[in-house]
Amino acid sequence: MVEFHTFEDVLDFAILQEKAAQQFYTKLSDEVQDSDVRLFYKALIQEENLHETKLRKLKRFEYELIEPNIDTLRESGYLDAMPISPEVTFAEAVRYAVKKEKSARMLYRTLGQMCERKELADLFNELAEQEESHADYFQAEYADMLSKFEH
Repeated sequence: MVEFHTFEDVLDFAILQEKAAQQFYTKLSDEVQDSDVRLFYKALIQEENLHETKLRKLKRFEYELIEPNIDTLRESGYLDAMPISPEVTFAEAVRYAVKKEKSARMLYRTLGQMCERKELADLFNELAEQEESHADYFQAEYADMLSKFEH
């Protein structure tokens, strides 16, 4: 069970998740056949790396943080969004990516609500919006994949 006692704990967890996302998308980009999809995964790797960098920069400062609500994070599924098996199929990878991006969005929205400083809340809200756009892409990909199987 993940426990957050300090803002640093929250940042460490978020950084770990961004690193896991980079590894996940790197694996997918290495395995996918479609060059456009490969380029998209590579762009996601760069975005997740940028998220990690932004989070790491925050570790240099002290911030007041409202006590985290672990139940809210647990309900979001974020605490379950850890790295997956290397034998994952492409369909499973897309479903997992949707879950990961949605749970990342929830994490960042929750963190934004926990911050007392506006600029920090704005950063987490920006990260949440970016993760939401990733989830929307994967949902569209999955729907497209399913429609191809139906025809």
